[in-house]
Amino acid sequence: MTAFARLAFLLPVFTLALPRASAAQLPSQASPTDLTSVTLRDLMNMTVTTATRRAEGAADVPARVQVVTAAQIRSRGYRSLADVFRDLPDFKLDVGSDADYSNEIVVQGTRGTSRVVVLFDGIRISSPTSEPLPILANYPVRNARQVEIVYGPSSALYGADAFSAVVNIISRDADESAGLSVESSVGQFGLSNQTATYGRRLGSRASLVVSGQYLYDHQPDLSHFYPADFQGLEAQRTGTFNTIFGPMTSTRPISAAYDIPLSAHSVQATLRAGQLQVTFFESRSRMSTSLPYTPDNAVYNSAAFNQNTLVVGAGTYTHVVGQVTWTSTVTQSRHDLSPQSGYWNVYSNLDKSYKYAYGSSTTAEQQFSWKASSTIALTVGGTFQHFFSIPQGADLNAPVESRDEPGTILGTNITDDFFTLRYANTGVYGQLQYTMTPTLSLTLGARGDYNTRFGATFNPRAGLVAHVTPATTVKLLYGTAYLAPSPYEAYSHYGSFYSTDGGATFASDYWHLPNPNLKPQRKQSLETTVARRLGSSVSISASAFTSRLTNLIQGADADQSYAGTYHGWPVAYIDFAVNEGHETVYGGTLGTEFVKTFRGDRRLSGYVGLSLADGRVWNDDSPEGHVQLGGMAPVQLRVTGDGDWGPWTVGYRLAGVGAQRLLATTTGPGPIVRRTLPGYATVDVTLRRRHVLRNLGAFMTIENALDARYRNINLRAYTNPEELVGSPQNPRRITVGFDLRIR
Repeated sequence: MTAFARLAFLLPVFTLALPRASAAQLPSQASPTDLTSVTLRDLMNMTVTTATRRAEGAADVPARVQVVTAAQIRSRGYRSLADVFRDLPDFKLDVGSDADYSNEIVVQGTRGTSRVVVLFDGIRISSPTSEPLPILANYPVRNARQVEIVYGPSSALYGADAFSAVVNIISRDADESAGLSVESSVGQFGLSNQTATYGRRLGSRASLVVSGQYLYDHQPDLSHFYPADFQGLEAQRTGTFNTIFGPMTSTRPISAAYDIPLSAHSVQATLRAGQLQVTFFESRSRMSTSLPYTPDNAVYNSAAFNQNTLVVGAGTYTHVVGQVTWTSTVTQSRHDLSPQSGYWNVYSNLDKSYKYAYGSSTTAEQQFSWKASSTIALTVGGTFQHFFSIPQGADLNAPVESRDEPGTILGTNITDDFFTLRYANTGVYGQLQYTMTPTLSLTLGARGDYNTRFGATFNPRAGLVAHVTPATTVKLLYGTAYLAPSPYEAYSHYGSFYSTDGGATFASDYWHLPNPNLKPQRKQSLETTVARRLGSSVSISASAFTSRLTNLIQGADADQSYAGTYHGWPVAYIDFAVNEGHETVYGGTLGTEFVKTFRGDRRLSGYVGLSLADGRVWNDDSPEGHVQLGGMAPVQLRVTGDGDWGPWTVGYRLAGVGAQRLLATTTGPGPIVRRTLPGYATVDVTLRRRHVLRNLGAFMTIENALDARYRNINLRAYTNPEELVGSPQNPRRITVGFDLRIR
């Protein structure tokens, strides 16, 4: 039975036997388990702040917004943003797809983790200089009141990189987090997760909330579950790797075991004192750099890893004078790739290499909001940002010991180029919201930015919201965005040298070199959404979008490659990143939502979403001048569910993904089309029992309950023979745990 056949068989069974889920659940004042007093109307018009930087109902904002609440997070067993993204119908999370990112995000057909801005209580907690920063358990959601997802381009409010979506983790306040809450779980294959939250009031006007999470995952030995791919890890057992460049051996001791543990932790703290709020966010993640390489081209040992640390501190002061609210915010953000990070693969000649990167930013922002009348609201603001960056460089012989002392390129005594960049960005934005009639509102906005690296950008937006009937809302949205060329893209350089005379001279077959002249990628989108309640328990929704992306940043253009020298030594092939081509993306989502409250403490809810996306990339490499959009799945299905039945809470998630398009194309006569990976279906279930003892609850989560064998997209599949064709995913895993709350 195929994965989709099993999914089709199980859908009606789960739909009848288990509770269903809502795309937007509880109002913010409700507790995570107080589900019974909420109506469908409440769910469709929850208060959100991310779409316009003002508190408004989700049905009224000029954006397509989805909300995941504390109740959903708890009932479904979400640990992090990665878990949340897996269940969103317009998102696709590819795990193990890239050595630098570990996982990649696709939103409405557009691929790229750096194209999603992540906020914590409105403070940006993405990488300050857009270095690769994976989204794992380093972005926890256990203490979130709700997670707001705003689809589409949002640079008119948020500036650079608000390209595909803006995600805002809204934390609980001290009253919602009062006392000490602890949750601990353990699972198969060496998984453990520990979280703790403490909240209390400090007098009548101040409060403190501190939350932390630590996850360690030894991970399943995939060589047992995908034997044809890993061939018993014979290379690690014998010490000889039959690489794409011929047999190689490592100078370091190699374990025969499959050992690629993953760990992540995060600490968040919020101090509120009157009109002042101080926010601290720290996260660290460590993951393998071996996937998605074949076992003959990489060592699957724990010494091959990247460790990323992000530290963000912010202070916000809000003051209200009559109808004017002004907010001042200062944010300091720092990210570093540990100098112990690096690779152990064919491109490091099977020696352990070392990488390093560092980035920081200081941001000052002033915003004014004026409620001019009952029908007009105006928001204006300005930002100034100063950046410092040391982009990721070449593979090094040893860890970097100082930011002032570059290392030497692996296997040589050649000093690596150690770029240090200092640049600034100034931005101003404005937004006008006009309620033309009680049922029709118009939003106009724009933002202009000037960056000392790449110049000026201008991004307008417009939105029209019509409440056609009390039960029907229609939105017409236009948005623009720009994706800044990160130092990682513009200055990253990699390759290797070899010597045939004991190091007296060097040569190279290949180097990828910097291109500091990259320009921002641009995006324009038009989207329309319709939502309608069908009685008190059911709603339906539909959305359609079309986007045009220009000035695309490509990793290289073969027509611009050349033979030359680097550091004075000959290189046979040199390439660099370029701005080239454009693409069009289009699609939509159909959804239905169900909410039913029974007597007492019994409630069921459900959501089913079908998303479609497709498009074309326009370039000169195809005889037709364009080729299908790649790195995505055109068809996806999500079914999620939650419910309370007395002391029991249950949540389930079903994901169906159609054929997955790679970047590789077919060869031979006829039109050029993308090669594909098979689709897949997964089911996850969480069962929770409250009040096993007075303050103690217990839960169990089964991930990949059908024990499917499936793969995620890795972009270089087929084109790069050193990589697997698709990144193999984990088998079924069972986790059990408890939660304890002491007030």
